[in-house]
Amino acid sequence: MIIRKAKKSDIDDIIRLADQLRKTEAPLDKTKNIKEDSYLSDIYREKELKYISSRKKIFLVAEIDKKIIGYVNGYIVENPDIYYREPVAYLDCLCVDKVSRKQGIGKKLIDEFSSIVKKKGAKYVKLNAFENNTPAVNLYKKEGFEEYSIYYMKKI
Repeated sequence: MIIRKAKKSDIDDIIRLADQLRKTEAPLDKTKNIKEDSYLSDIYREKELKYISSRKKIFLVAEIDKKIIGYVNGYIVENPDIYYREPVAYLDCLCVDKVSRKQGIGKKLIDEFSSIVKKKGAKYVKLNAFENNTPAVNLYKKEGFEEYSIYYMKKI
């Protein structure tokens, strides 16, 4: 397996994996607010293509035999001094193909992302997860993430 920077030509595989992520997370969304086609939309595709091309974003893919089996993306928070004492990176999305899970791929993606943002000056990595997404939460805890804050949402 290799981990490399994402390329625009990876977009179809990234969209396929993102839709797997949606199918995993949608049942966990108590508000039922995640759209069924959210990751399949042209808007999402364009956003991800911009993310791949951006110098400010980190977008990595895990590949085995030229097949993309996972990805991670995120960024270092701009102007961290407004919110944080030390620079913080935000891990926006981590996804591993459902048939390739529990093989250490997520850990390797997190490690590579962390290594890159550390070299760029980040002292912390922050992420969000559904609290009832037990496999993801267990992975994050195993990798040293600690509960930092809780988001609440109310339909009005």
